[in-house]
Amino acid sequence: MLENTEMIYTAIYQSGQGSLTRMRYLGEVNKQESWLRAARDGAKNNLCLVALVPGDHPVYFYENFVSDEISPRSNIQDHDVFEMT
Repeated sequence: MLENTEMIYTAIYQSGQGSLTRMRYLGEVNKQESWLRAARDGAKNNLCLVALVPGDHPVYFYENFVSDEISPRSNIQDHDVFEMT
């Protein structure tokens, strides 16, 4: 019986402007190899890998809950992560 060496991850990237995005990523079971490959793949699109989570998961970011009309402080560098008004 052949062993499956692939694993699905949820990769979370940050752009140079500070915006976050998630992508479904098919990598190796070995998490170190998957991290390096996902980081290199992101770098090709000017994205920095910030998290690699085993499995395919929905990810919710600040802008999913707070619109600019409600709070002008929607820029990730400018808001208090503990303040959800």
